[in-house]
Amino acid sequence: MGFVDDVYLEVARDALRWVAGAAVPAEGGVRWPWDLTPGARLADDVYDGTAGVLISFCEARASGLSEFDDVAAQAAGRLRWVAAHADRWAADKAAADPDGESDWTGLYGGIAGHATALRMWVQVSGDSEPATEGIERLAEIGLGGRANRYNDIISGEAGMLVVLADASDLDHAAAATAAIADRLVAEAVWEHGEPDWDICAGYPYRMPGFSHGAAGIGFALARAGSALDRPDLIDVAVVAANRLVRLGTRPDGTLLVPNRGAATPPDDPVSYGWCHGPTGTLRLFALLEQLRPGQGWAASAQACRRAVRASGLPARLFPGFWDNLGQCCGTAGVAEMALDAYQESSDPEWLAWADTLAEDILSRRVSDDAGVRWSHTEFRADPPELPPAVGWMQGAAGIAGFLARLARVHADGPAARQLAWPDQVVIGAPAA
Repeated sequence: MGFVDDVYLEVARDALRWVAGAAVPAEGGVRWPWDLTPGARLADDVYDGTAGVLISFCEARASGLSEFDDVAAQAAGRLRWVAAHADRWAADKAAADPDGESDWTGLYGGIAGHATALRMWVQVSGDSEPATEGIERLAEIGLGGRANRYNDIISGEAGMLVVLADASDLDHAAAATAAIADRLVAEAVWEHGEPDWDICAGYPYRMPGFSHGAAGIGFALARAGSALDRPDLIDVAVVAANRLVRLGTRPDGTLLVPNRGAATPPDDPVSYGWCHGPTGTLRLFALLEQLRPGQGWAASAQACRRAVRASGLPARLFPGFWDNLGQCCGTAGVAEMALDAYQESSDPEWLAWADTLAEDILSRRVSDDAGVRWSHTEFRADPPELPPAVGWMQGAAGIAGFLARLARVHADGPAARQLAWPDQVVIGAPAA
């Protein structure tokens, strides 16, 4: 490796050292708190907890860092324990949720994400333990009817769907994939011949982006349609994608869907990250380009990328922009998109921009003897610096995961191994 990728790996190592130091003993292994403030809630999910931390260790392992294998194995042990005691774990999770809105089956909040993290760990580590326990339970739940009030990919049935579609060769997984896909189609709200989805019943507005709306649900239906050889599901995804193109196309040729789904003027609130912005939306277009090439989806994905590049990030142009460094709605997630674009196109400008984003991330790190972490800014708070988070989507684990992947791409080029997320289009060779 060269000097640049050595620096990225070294910072990733120091960040994961801080993350590993935050582990808390738990049944089956270890788990993690959201942050290190007194009384912080412990979590096992991809978003904030054990599963997301395990994924960061997978990124490190795929980049040649094996020193976290022991704590990663303990994280995997915890997730296997959860799979064997899913109902008890779900009850505990619901009890800890003051609103009673548990997303215990979801991709980023529940057992679908646990299964994803275990599958990645087996791929990169050679762990001989099976990674199917959570999938089998997820299939049972999917076949039994709705156990999750949400429709979306981050918390709800769409997240379950992409995980089961990726495992449709396992017992009952194909049937569960079909059952959930049919439920999501039935949940669609059709206006002017175009589908949209409520986040859940009673939610006051719709958000069409990837995390909570049509972009993510359309992706899930397209993934299921491909796995099941059901073009009708892909057809629904196509119409949803057409609606997003209509809502988001700007006079300058960029594509930027408003945060809320009404047909609103171009100056209405927008975001740029994975959750609500073009960084996530383009995943639907990229998948449709693979499934139905030659229909303009590559151009729509590129228009999304242009919108992100034109936004001015990572410069902090005004209070509230650009104050987040994480995977969900911040710089690391956008930089992952830049790496995807580089691995797809081999265009060195995308790798250079990923480096620009990484430089900003490195300049904002907090370092001491415990390791490296990052503090997001909330300009409306006093003080504005938030406690450094631990997990994947908002914390040091996710930022370290990006830096480890960036080092790997620098070393291996566009064909560098890529961890196979169920809600992502894999461009490079999957990690083995």
